[in-house]
Amino acid sequence: MDIISVTEGRKRLGELMDIVKYERRVIALGKHGKAEALLVAVPDLDDEIPMTAINAVSPSFAFLGEEPELYSRRDLRKRYV
Repeated sequence: MDIISVTEGRKRLGELMDIVKYERRVIALGKHGKAEALLVAVPDLDDEIPMTAINAVSPSFAFLGEEPELYSRRDLRKRYV
């Protein structure tokens, strides 16, 4: 995958959007030859983007894996299971 600089991407954004949309290619944008973001086509959906599905496959919430557990079973007031 080619990495396009952010500056070049800014100049060619419309063209890159067409490539992503019609050719279904993924384009990497970055700095100093290192990819920092991807342009990807949104899958054909009815009317809205399923944000939970997108977040599930992205590293958006990866930081939560390192967070300590704040609650235990003793914190529950009513037992549901």
